[in-house]
Amino acid sequence: MTLLSKSTLATLLALSLGTAPALADENGDEDKTYADHVAELIASEGIFNFYRDDESGKTMLSISEEQLDTPFIYHAQTMDGVVEAGHFRGNYRQTRLLEFRRHYDRIDVVSYTPRYQFDENNPLSRAADANISEAVLASLPVEAFDSGRILVEADPLFLSQALHRVAPWANPNASGPQFSLGGLSTDRSRILRERVYDDNMDIVVDYVFMNEEPVVHGSDAVVDPRFISIKLQHSFIALPDNNYQPRRDDARVGYFTQQFDQMTNPEWAPYGDVINRWNLEKQDPDAELSDPVEPVVWWIENTTPHEWRDAIRQGVEDWNIAFEAAGFTNAMVVKEQPDDAEWDAGDINYNVLRWTSSPRPPFGGYGPSLANPLTGELIGSNIMLEFVFMSNRWALGELFSEGGHSGHEHKADDATMHCSLGHELQMGQMMARLNSNRRMGEDFADDTIMVQALRHLIMHEVGHTLGLNHNMKSHILWDNEEVHNAELTQGVLAGSVMDYNPVNLAPPGKQQGDYYSFIPGPYDLWAIEYGYSPALADAEAEEQRLESILSRSHEHGLAFGNDADDMRAPGRHIDPRIMTGAQSSDAIAYAVDRFNLVNHTFDSLLDKARQDGESHQELLTSANMLFGQYRGQANVITRFVGGIYVERAVVGQAEDVKPYTPVPREDQQRAMQALGQHVFAPDTMASMMPVLNYMQQQRRGFSHYGNNEDPKPHSMILNMQRGVFDHILHANVLQRLSDSAMYGNEYKLNDMLSDLSDSIFVGGRDLTTVSQNLQVEYVNRLIDIAGLKSSSGYDNLSQAAAVGQLRSIRDKSAPRRSSSELQNHYGYLHLLIDRAFEA
Repeated sequence: MTLLSKSTLATLLALSLGTAPALADENGDEDKTYADHVAELIASEGIFNFYRDDESGKTMLSISEEQLDTPFIYHAQTMDGVVEAGHFRGNYRQTRLLEFRRHYDRIDVVSYTPRYQFDENNPLSRAADANISEAVLASLPVEAFDSGRILVEADPLFLSQALHRVAPWANPNASGPQFSLGGLSTDRSRILRERVYDDNMDIVVDYVFMNEEPVVHGSDAVVDPRFISIKLQHSFIALPDNNYQPRRDDARVGYFTQQFDQMTNPEWAPYGDVINRWNLEKQDPDAELSDPVEPVVWWIENTTPHEWRDAIRQGVEDWNIAFEAAGFTNAMVVKEQPDDAEWDAGDINYNVLRWTSSPRPPFGGYGPSLANPLTGELIGSNIMLEFVFMSNRWALGELFSEGGHSGHEHKADDATMHCSLGHELQMGQMMARLNSNRRMGEDFADDTIMVQALRHLIMHEVGHTLGLNHNMKSHILWDNEEVHNAELTQGVLAGSVMDYNPVNLAPPGKQQGDYYSFIPGPYDLWAIEYGYSPALADAEAEEQRLESILSRSHEHGLAFGNDADDMRAPGRHIDPRIMTGAQSSDAIAYAVDRFNLVNHTFDSLLDKARQDGESHQELLTSANMLFGQYRGQANVITRFVGGIYVERAVVGQAEDVKPYTPVPREDQQRAMQALGQHVFAPDTMASMMPVLNYMQQQRRGFSHYGNNEDPKPHSMILNMQRGVFDHILHANVLQRLSDSAMYGNEYKLNDMLSDLSDSIFVGGRDLTTVSQNLQVEYVNRLIDIAGLKSSSGYDNLSQAAAVGQLRSIRDKSAPRRSSSELQNHYGYLHLLIDRAFEA
């Protein structure tokens, strides 16, 4: 046991009583006072006092004694980064609660969770901290104490990863080498700047990582993979002190939330979740419509081209249409950042629409927001927009024509984390341009395609910053004829601008309607009414008011389903209406129209996409885009096979609405027929074949070194077909066909597989190489399902059905006098099946 000296005990006692003028520094100098420490430092005073040595760069932080044991909001945001490491400009990384707590002569920086709530009148609240781990992020020695202020060194806090993990976590499921930042170099890292205000403080740090032997070098945007720089902003924010009242979350409407578990609540669903929203209060509480006391103000960053600013302004201000449903006028206000502005776009005191043009754009648009973890009150937001959305540059990674984008990608894309609508819009507007004979770069104000697309993108991303999450079900608003009638739609193609709709292009022979939604839809008005309409003073009356709004959720125009339900990944979730890229209440018919339009456009592509004196890059990009549109609609159709319609009306709301209803047999069969005619047919994508000779990428030095640049149509088509198989032959889907037969599904498992086999094994001698590829793939899939070579992850009924299909296929043979090619093909199929049964 170590005994403390009387002088040390006296110092600690004085510190605890707030009477000690100084503590010993690391050299044992007990005479250096608080004033001595900061005398030569540049001071920035506010919520905390921040000090910097102008020569060495060393920094110190001062907090008041009253701020101890007080929660602050901590927020981490990437100012500039490397996409390979998961960092990009404007990336909101983390929000949590922190407290500064004193432990003898140290200040601990502690993070904790407010998720678990206890009724303070319940004796169990005395055990509220049981089995919950707080995080001591840092422990900083007290350098000096005077007049109620505590001084600590700031460098150990900010020049480390204590507050936030900057380097990406290792992925244990990665199949190959990963991009690695290496180790943090404290010597090369530095605090770049600070912004200190009365209620918040931002510290921007340039973190430098070193990796002497990198295995994965990254893109050309990484100048030297041994030395990677990531600029991160740490923000500390005082909890808002106002009249904000949280509003409860409900599964029938889609807001981002703060989740709370009520640990002493005996109900079946003891949740106290609240939605994220801005604090809007009426100037005139008695008026039906009133301006807010403080509107939500958006700034258009001075990086924005002038010709786009009107469309961007309109995309923000049109949300005021929805806010009128909540009783507010002029809730959204737009201003332009002056060219000589003294504030930065990363400052959380400003909500900014920002533009970048990144080498590897991680999105087309991204609208994150910062909320109080205790209440859900929104405090700040940014919207990041990439110029690639306004260009013809291919930004989706590998080209389909080079054999990329395999259909075996089972993981969900990351759109639930970073909204990828901009990429979808870019591909859409490129296709629209092909069918309108209007080239990129012409007068923007007269470009209906681009103006509607930009307004839609802005409305979508602003919607996120209002607290709304995606609504992938709202596209069912109009039927397949109505959606092309601009006089009817009037800028509203879906129930919500928060959907991921394809560009709305009329099929051949039909008049073009609106290209995109650019006005809030009925769901948007309803959701804003629920989230932002002022509360009644009486709690019981307020609950009745909210329920009266929510009771309309089963209405057709208010359909809702978000990323938690959407089916963009094969085998994931069950409602085919909650799907990206779908449009109209008959998405199957809409997809078939898009197939026909793609084929029609391919027929004229050689004339439309080649310019005298230019390379064939335009034609190559256009062909890949058209194929991507075709493949996307094939995936939309697959989701109806084995699908279940989901409704979330509560008990007693609508007695005729069941939570789960299998997709009608006729619609599942229509989906299978559409796939048979447009995806599995021997002449699938025949319209693309005359273009293949011209699908040449523009050469740049030795950029093709090591790669075969020839178009690979067999890989393109087979990968699309594999993507279809990934879903309709997924273990979840096959089992669901059997499970749902017990509650209404009339399209049985064996019926579906028989229809699938019939569409793949067409008769006759004219079997194309596309069909041969497809049939081999299908047989191998059936062998895997049946578990003939290795153990199967499929249920017993699916394995038995697969065996039945294999036996049926084994009985097929090449017609008499067939070509040797066809005989070889059937011989190979027989060999695959025979070997599988003998294994």
